[in-house]
Amino acid sequence: MTYFSDIYFDYLDYLTHSPYLSYLPYLSYFFVLILCIILPSYLFFYDKFIFAKKNLPPSSLKREIKEEDDISSSGGFVALLRKLHAKQGPVVLSKIPLENTISVVDTAIIKESLHNGDRPRDLFKFLEPIFGEDNLQVFDTERSQRFRKLTGSAFGNQRIRNIAINLVNRWEKIFNTQENAIIKMQQECGEFSLRITAYSISGVQLQDLDFQKFRKAYDAILNNVYDRQFGIASDDKDFQSGFDFYNNILNKLINTKINSGYQENKVKDFLDILISENNPDTGEPFSYEMVRVAIPFTLFSLTQYPDIQKKLHEEIDQVLEGRFPTFEDLSKMNYLTQVIKESLRLHPPGSFCARLFKSSNLFKSSSDEELSITSGTAILYPIPLYHENPEYFDDPLTFNPSRFSPENSKKIKPNAWCPFGFGARLCPADKMAMMDVKLLISLILQKFTVELAMKVEDVIKEERFVNISKNDILVKLIPRNM
Repeated sequence: MTYFSDIYFDYLDYLTHSPYLSYLPYLSYFFVLILCIILPSYLFFYDKFIFAKKNLPPSSLKREIKEEDDISSSGGFVALLRKLHAKQGPVVLSKIPLENTISVVDTAIIKESLHNGDRPRDLFKFLEPIFGEDNLQVFDTERSQRFRKLTGSAFGNQRIRNIAINLVNRWEKIFNTQENAIIKMQQECGEFSLRITAYSISGVQLQDLDFQKFRKAYDAILNNVYDRQFGIASDDKDFQSGFDFYNNILNKLINTKINSGYQENKVKDFLDILISENNPDTGEPFSYEMVRVAIPFTLFSLTQYPDIQKKLHEEIDQVLEGRFPTFEDLSKMNYLTQVIKESLRLHPPGSFCARLFKSSNLFKSSSDEELSITSGTAILYPIPLYHENPEYFDDPLTFNPSRFSPENSKKIKPNAWCPFGFGARLCPADKMAMMDVKLLISLILQKFTVELAMKVEDVIKEERFVNISKNDILVKLIPRNM
C-alpha cells in the first residue's frame, strides 16, 4: 500500500534550492498558510478517530471496534459522538476510538480549559512530512498567543471589499443574458475566500487563477487522502498533480510579491509581518473554510425565513443608503451580526476543538460532579453538540437570530457558542472572517432577494473534515426593486 508520506511533494526541499530563498526564507510556511494547512489538519484529525490505536494496521483496528460504535455505521464521527453522549451524558469516557481521549459537552469544563492552549501532538503528526515537527498546530500556549498578537495588524484591510464588490458585480452581469441567476454559493464563496486569504497574506490579488481548477485539485487531494485512511486504492497521479498545481500558484505569488517590493518600515500584510519579525515558525489556519461555509448556509437560512430576510434588507438599506458598504458600515449592522452568529451556531464550519492536559487535573462539571483526568489525556469538545444542546439554547434546531440580540445574548452561557474555538487557541482570523462574511452578505442583499434553487431535502450537510453541503447550495438571485 502506498501511504501519503511516500508520495508527498517535498516543498521544503524545493524551497531550499529555490532562487528566491534569499528573499523569503520562510516560504514553506507562506504556502502552507494559503492553501494546505486546513486540509491536512482536518484529515489527520479524522484519521485518528478512525484508526485510534497505535501500531495496528487499519484492518486490525476495525475488527476490534464493535459495529454499534463504528464511525461508518453511525453516519460519521459527529453522529457517533451524539450517540455516545446520549448514552453516557455530558462526559464520554469510553468507546471513543482514540487513545487517551474523552469527549466533553460542558461549558464549566471549557471554562477550566480556557488558559490551556496545548494540543495533542499526535493528532497532528500527519503534518510533519509537509512542514516539519514544529508546525503551528502544535505550538504551546505561549507561542500561540504570541502569534495571535503578531497577526492582528494583518487583518481587516479595507481594499478587500473591492474583491467582494467585483464578485457581486460579476453576478449582476449575468442578468444581461438570463433572468433570475442561479449561483452555486459554496463554489463562488470558495473563490471569494481564497482571493481575500491570499490578499491578506501576500498583499496581492490573484487575477488569473483558475479557481475551478483549484477546487478540482483541492478535492483530489481530499478524496485521495481520505481513501487512503480506509486502505482504498487511489490515484497517485491525481494526488501529485494537485500539489503540482499548488506549486505553480506558489511561484506566481512569490514572483508577484517580489516584483511589488517590500517596505521594511511599513507592515502591509501578513507576509510583511513575518519578514519584519524574522520568525519562520509562525502561521495559523485562516478563514478560507469558514467563509466558504458561513455565507452559503446563512443565505440558505434566509431563503427559509422570508421575514428575517426582509428585516435584514431594511437594516442594510437604512445603514448603506444605496452606497457600497465600508467596514465602518458593517459594524453598525447589528441584526446582520445576529443572523450570522445564528447561522454559525446551526452550521459551524468545523467539528472539534481539542486540548492536551500534561498533568493530572480535577474538574468540576456544571452539575457539580468531579471529573478526574490523568496526565496525557486529550479532551475533545465537539462544537455542533454544544450548539444544538437544549440546555444552552432554547429550541436549538430553529433558526432564530434574536437569541443573539443584546438583551438575549447575556443569557447564553459563556463558551456555549464556540464556532471559532475558545480561550488561548481562539482562531486569530475570527474577526477577519466575520467581517468578510458580513461584507459579502450585505452586498448580496443590498441588490438581491435570495431564494433556494433546489429542494430543501437536497441540502445535505456533511459533517466530516469541514461541515459543508454535499450538493453545494444553489441560490436564485432576484434583483430588488429599489
